[in-house]
Amino acid sequence: MTFENIKCENANEAFVKGLVLLKEKGSLINSRGFKAKESLFVSFEIRDPTQITIQVPGRKFNEDYAVLEWLWYLNADPSVFNIGKFASIWNDISDFHGEVESNYGVYLKTQWHWVINELLNDPDSRRATLAINQPSHKNKNKKDYPCTQYIHFFIRENKLHLQVSMRSNDAVFGFCNDVFTFCLFQQLMKNELNSRGLNVELGNYYHSAGSFHIYERHYNMMEKVCKNYYVKCKKDGYPLLKKHELKPEFVWSVLDKNLKFLSVDSPKESLENMVKSYTKWMF
Repeated sequence: MTFENIKCENANEAFVKGLVLLKEKGSLINSRGFKAKESLFVSFEIRDPTQITIQVPGRKFNEDYAVLEWLWYLNADPSVFNIGKFASIWNDISDFHGEVESNYGVYLKTQWHWVINELLNDPDSRRATLAINQPSHKNKNKKDYPCTQYIHFFIRENKLHLQVSMRSNDAVFGFCNDVFTFCLFQQLMKNELNSRGLNVELGNYYHSAGSFHIYERHYNMMEKVCKNYYVKCKKDGYPLLKKHELKPEFVWSVLDKNLKFLSVDSPKESLENMVKSYTKWMF
């Protein structure tokens, strides 16, 4: 059993150090028929929540898909007919209505303004939490039990920090996209607060997983990253990443008005073009 707190400058460094941890200290498990290496109670501290892409050879991080997934969350529509064109996992875990439980925006949207008001009224609040995993999930879609438990905002020393608690996190696909998503929600909350009179800066992003694991099919990737890329970064330092920094005018209500295209079954090429337009518009 491990308890690790990994401090990093950006998401790329966090991903690599997470793989090193699993290689060196991970324990073998077999959960639901899937072999994996696991470390328990792993936390990451990311100092720059605008450097959120992955640039590791062997891990093809799709920035356009990551943006689309975040927009899908903002639209708060659990239907998978569009998102499933880009990642088949959504089709695999959807119910007979073609919907999933893990569109996090469904839960965040209904609590978002309560948290805004809580932080405006009490910037030192410890109550700015948004719950995602619900008791009802235990008896709903058995194929889709949300991995994220809750997210928690803090303002301290005029910086907005975000802590995300995961019950379970796959190091390769889940971790990378989750960090991208929630760092953008952190930036979005900063914009919400500042548009209402606060003047907070972006703080750190904290990511905690009860089970942090890597599946057997990714062991070779882990070995190569640890043997080559990690050794190179230890010698030369980790690269700085392109920043994904939301423009200050973007709050949820502004984006929400323009996202209805995601609720209409659209050709993949059309969706790809929309995502590229949004990326230029937002950052």
